[in-house]
Amino acid sequence: MPQFAYKALTRDGAARDGSVSAASRAAAVSLLAERGEFVTEMIEAAAGGVRGDQKGGGDTKGFEKASGASRGSAHGLKGFSLRSGVSARQRVALLRQVSVALEAGLTLVAALRVVADQAGTPALKTMVEGLIEDVQRGEALSEAMRRAGYGKVFNVMQVSMVRAGEAAGVLDEVMASLASFAERDLAVREKLRSAAIYPVIVLVLALISIVIILTFILPSIMESLEDTGAALPLPTVILMTSSDFLRSPAGIGAALAAVLGVVLFWRWKNTPEGRLSVDGWKLKVPVLGTALRRVAVARFARVLGTLTGAGIGIVEAMKIVRDTLGNEVLARRVDHAAEEIVRGRSIAEPLGEDGMFPQLLVQVVSMGERTGKLDALLMQLADTYERETEVALARVMSVLPAVLILCLAVVVAFILAAALLPLVNMSLSG
Repeated sequence: MPQFAYKALTRDGAARDGSVSAASRAAAVSLLAERGEFVTEMIEAAAGGVRGDQKGGGDTKGFEKASGASRGSAHGLKGFSLRSGVSARQRVALLRQVSVALEAGLTLVAALRVVADQAGTPALKTMVEGLIEDVQRGEALSEAMRRAGYGKVFNVMQVSMVRAGEAAGVLDEVMASLASFAERDLAVREKLRSAAIYPVIVLVLALISIVIILTFILPSIMESLEDTGAALPLPTVILMTSSDFLRSPAGIGAALAAVLGVVLFWRWKNTPEGRLSVDGWKLKVPVLGTALRRVAVARFARVLGTLTGAGIGIVEAMKIVRDTLGNEVLARRVDHAAEEIVRGRSIAEPLGEDGMFPQLLVQVVSMGERTGKLDALLMQLADTYERETEVALARVMSVLPAVLILCLAVVVAFILAAALLPLVNMSLSG
């Protein structure tokens, strides 16, 4: 009967390796699954070419000899640069491809090899090959993902869920949930980005146009008006004074000071205190604040529902959730809720304090606690808030560009009036 060298993970996430006799590869995988060992790598070994017992406690050198890959020192993802450019969309595609491959019955290593073969960029291929090497050495996939760095390639939520899936023996189900969540989250982020692009372009182009008009175009026109010696209207005087200031050393200094101020503000915004202040201000902005709050609540419900559904404890899940909200004010409210849960309070009670989270979320969480269906109810709530987010974003898209265009029209009208009024006065007086 053929011998198969294998590496596997137990239900508690421990690595095992050894050999097993079976009629076929599928029979070997099935036999190990009955023992509670889930295969990550398996090869058919030549006679006498494998060492180690069937229970997986043997020498790993036999496996390496059979596979022809004695690696010596481990390096995993050391050759992969975190700045090498694996995009968010590529990471989402990776999760979905691994999920589909696992559901099709492939081993973890085989699934990762399929992804590596289909990788569209060298960076993605390098990253996946690093994961394969780590898993082949007997490491859990979650540990291999952790090596890539939180927030760089895989975030803390993804690593935690994969670890829970490995421990429970339901990695394929967890990967499917992760892929679905990542696809939804990416779609929301892209909608937010799309909503911001047009207003930002309009504002930047308007500012550039105004500066060019005031510094290069108007001065030549205004010089001819000054030569006439006629009294100039107030709008024209204001415009000429602004133009002269922008071209003077004081104006250049003011521009440099403004740039420095933006840089300092950006650095301050990335400090804990600055992030808290800016995020609190964002929530108070009309229309925009409502949209951002809905996005955060939808993400809270989706992430918490996904984590609890994967079997992760509520306190650990809350600590993971706080880093996915994108708003420090709401994140600190989640921190407070986690502390209160440790003290014995329910989940809903601390979330309902201060009114930072909507009452609908609080009521759904409370009902989920009572009925034991917290994950399912949170997923339904996430669907609801994501639909409302789309409406809120559409409202922002309709209001903000209109406000910017109106402001730009007022500025342009003032410039035209300042330039034309002296000509009109001259024609009337002549």
